Amino acid sequence: MGKSFILIIIFFCTAMLSAQDSLCVFKTNSGIIAKIDGKKRPLNKGDFLNEKSTIYVSSPSEIMLIDSQGDAFNIEDVGTYTYKSIIQNKAIEDQKSLTSKYFKLIWDELLKRKSGKTIIGGVFRGDVLMKYPRDSTKTASSKLTLSWKTQDEASQYYVIIRPKNSEEVHKFATNGNTLTLYNDNPIFAEGNEFEWSVTTLEFPNLKNIPFYAFTLIERSEYEALKSSYKDLIKDLKVLGLSSTEIEESICETYGICKK
Repeated sequence: MGKSFILIIIFFCTAMLSAQDSLCVFKTNSGIIAKIDGKKRPLNKGDFLNEKSTIYVSSPSEIMLIDSQGDAFNIEDVGTYTYKSIIQNKAIEDQKSLTSKYFKLIWDELLKRKSGKTIIGGVFRGDVLMKYPRDSTKTASSKLTLSWKTQDEASQYYVIIRPKNSEEVHKFATNGNTLTLYNDNPIFAEGNEFEWSVTTLEFPNLKNIPFYAFTLIERSEYEALKSSYKDLIKDLKVLGLSSTEIEESICETYGICKK
């Protein structure tokens, strides 16, 4: 037992040190090449770079990387960038605390995605099918498009929607990976808080499948909620993100959406 405990501590400390000495790609352009784990390949969002990694930029680009502390780093000019040179290019010198918290959430999300799990509201979820709306999403739109992951062996998916705190259940069968519903659909006549799930089982036990909650809100409420992230929005604009990219980031990270 004592040896096992020591091994767990060593593994945990090694993982923490590895995370502290790593950078994660938050944004990149197509055609960027990187040397990762000794091999050259295209650089992708979500890639993790360590002290032995190198990025090769052959034309002016917009590359952003983040670390475990929530700091952001930019690469724009042509050149060869090592880990040490990248961390000299801090994107924002006077970065707001909310921005740091935002990038820490992104870091954790991308790190856990490698293990097939996601972090939603600080809680680890297993590999569920639902993609959007994520759990506890508030959305302002005239129509709602639900989306989910598909499975190779499945040909039919069953979308289940129910009003929160109600026994009424609505079920749809489809062979695709999206379902669009307009706000005037009778399903949404009872209140504005709902739960949804996707399963490959036609008659599942609803107590044994995960549900995500979502709330339909007015555009005015969306704008009010969005304004509470004004410091983050300001920093993201400095980092070069467009208004659409910023809205998508707030939606994906904080569940405040208008799509």
